[in-house]
Amino acid sequence: MEGIRDAETADRESWSEQRRRVGLLTDREAQVFLLLGAGYSNRSISGRLRVTEGTVKAHVAQILGKLRVESRLQAGLVSYAHQLFNERPIAAGEAVR
Repeated sequence: MEGIRDAETADRESWSEQRRRVGLLTDREAQVFLLLGAGYSNRSISGRLRVTEGTVKAHVAQILGKLRVESRLQAGLVSYAHQLFNERPIAAGEAVR
């Protein structure tokens, strides 16, 4: 039972740390980050932000590094959690910042 509690504590600390790291994102990275949390693909993000898919991929790579996560899925989950705790989730068709 002790091991389970230690793992749960470590998971909570990890989420807290990743959510704190959101402040390291540039404005454009934050826009991409929020759209990741809303489930948008790179193609959809590029259309919404009027940039190339390559630019979106570069932003996603920067986001992964800054949040210290391994995948866009993990970044999307951090984004979703961040939105739940700090803001409201993005609705389909809504303007991003």
